[in-house]
Amino acid sequence: MNITGNARFLTTEDFIEKAVFSLLKKRDYDDFTIKEICKEAAINRSSFYAHYSDINDLMIKIEEKLARKLNEIWKPTDNYDENVFIPFFEFIKEYKVFYKAFAKSNSPSFAAPDMLKKQKDRFKQIIFGNINYSDTEIDYHLYYFGGGLKAICGLWLQNDCKESPEEMAKIIHDEYANNAKYFK
Repeated sequence: MNITGNARFLTTEDFIEKAVFSLLKKRDYDDFTIKEICKEAAINRSSFYAHYSDINDLMIKIEEKLARKLNEIWKPTDNYDENVFIPFFEFIKEYKVFYKAFAKSNSPSFAAPDMLKKQKDRFKQIIFGNINYSDTEIDYHLYYFGGGLKAICGLWLQNDCKESPEEMAKIIHDEYANNAKYFK
């Protein structure tokens, strides 16, 4: 019996994820099937369904896993400047094959509002400083910022990440410099 978290279960998830990344290099996720994923991962369909309900569930769970990794890498600090976003863009570029596909989906979780909200208290202190915004106002600001970040990442991915992570960090800096304490 497979139990979520055991080594064999996790190894199967790794095989499935690697298969998805391999297939995404060739075409959009809308264009491949569970059968192809299983063939690429060298597993049977029942193993796939033990982990995911369908391809959309798989893509969302991969994105959630990547978001957790990104949260470990990209943490707010007291020294905010344009360089703070470089690790963010480096990560997106490293996983661009996945994020290109995911950016085309309608999932709201891509890269921004939820991740920013998890670090809300830190952002409240650093970005808004002594400005007395309510928690509700900060939520709206974070969702606005997150939506913009998603749109910028989507365009960058569409352009095959031609600009460097440093150039993208500068774009974010220049876009939000007049609106956030830490960019001044």
